[in-house]
Amino acid sequence: MELSNRPRKACDLCYTRRIKCDGQKPRCSNCINYATDCTHTALSRKSKPRAQRRSELKKADEVQSLQAEIQRLETQLAQNRDHDQASHATQEPVRTTIAAHVADQHIDEDGDHTISSMKLPPLHQAMAMVGIYLNTYNSVLPLFHADTLLRLVGECYARQPRQRDPVVWAAINVVFALACQQVPENPRNGRSQHQTDQTTEYLNKVQSIISTVMLGETHLLNIQVLVGMVMLLQTAHDLTPSLLLISATMRLAHKLGLHSHAASTHLDPVERRQRARVIWIAYILDKDLSLRTQQPSVQLDDDMDVELPSSLPTTNDDNDNTAGIVVTADGNARMNYFLARVKLAKIEGRVYDSLYSTRAVNRSFEERRNARESVVSALDEWRASIPLEFSASIVTSSTSNKPANGGFFCVLHATSLQCMALVSRAHAWDRQWDDLLSLYDRSGAVDGQHSGESVA
Repeated sequence: MELSNRPRKACDLCYTRRIKCDGQKPRCSNCINYATDCTHTALSRKSKPRAQRRSELKKADEVQSLQAEIQRLETQLAQNRDHDQASHATQEPVRTTIAAHVADQHIDEDGDHTISSMKLPPLHQAMAMVGIYLNTYNSVLPLFHADTLLRLVGECYARQPRQRDPVVWAAINVVFALACQQVPENPRNGRSQHQTDQTTEYLNKVQSIISTVMLGETHLLNIQVLVGMVMLLQTAHDLTPSLLLISATMRLAHKLGLHSHAASTHLDPVERRQRARVIWIAYILDKDLSLRTQQPSVQLDDDMDVELPSSLPTTNDDNDNTAGIVVTADGNARMNYFLARVKLAKIEGRVYDSLYSTRAVNRSFEERRNARESVVSALDEWRASIPLEFSASIVTSSTSNKPANGGFFCVLHATSLQCMALVSRAHAWDRQWDDLLSLYDRSGAVDGQHSGESVA
């Protein structure tokens, strides 16, 4: 018999107020206390159909399972941060997991990546990719707050594709694309074409809703998505897309006030620090692209007063306080890679502004010489700040516990060499080089005349 057909024992007052009825006659105790008639005329609430109850129970089980999976990953990430024992022997399970992920992935047959088809890979595969991203890219360039990213992943997977937030969906695909770039390479064949295709596929998904990300209501997550896209696009041979995107990204960052300390003073420390991290990563990309293309950067140093990434953890209770810090395999040395990249980006900006900008070209010889000496001095000081354990000659061996760090330090040291090469390069408008070449030409001509006379 259905519950709705059973006689109701509670009176109307107790039933509507959801309190226990003692069933005394002619009036129950609660009706006496409230001085009301003890009646039984109110309609009973209908019980939910069995199918609906089963659906709700199933949904509750799915949410509980999702929360448990997120909790498991958080625990795993915490252990990795505390111990960081990723030796070559322990890389095989990761390689196996990612190989399975790559093999299981596929491109939608219709190629539809509109908002109506915001699909994602199975949760266990997604968690594997998020874990790789947080332990590689995000550990040195903290674009996302780890706990916030995990929460967004959980919320997105708890919804049906059509109900998902497109910006959150785009952020998750950016994370997947960046993670694919850090998949351990095959020692024989290197990075497979399929892995490259996966990176492109995830990037294409984000580009399919780029107008929503850029033209919708702007939040920090929108900027993070765009910065992540620039990080992916700036590795291509054609830098035009990344140049266009970094310009739009910086403008939207200015709209949120990320470049201003005053705009974040009312926020909690974690959010304030994450805003600063995002604008500094955008700053690094802006200065990198400026120097590589010999074009002006967007962000002016005089119009930015955000604190530099701290060289030490700010709080002991925040599990994100080691972001950007790299430790050697033996644990005896550490440095803030993120801070070093920011300081080098500042020098990159000085190289362009002091030596390659239109204003610099029109300066006198003495002004250009002084500017060059100032930049060289800054580069020397920056190099001296890098611990010996992280120098270009031994960093791959000293950080062998995390092979991905070798690639990041390769970029770091290559950028410093690029700065030195550009500073030391001869220019036609440099009077010192022009005078030396003229002197050499005259002396060569004179020597040639004397040689001809002696031969004759």
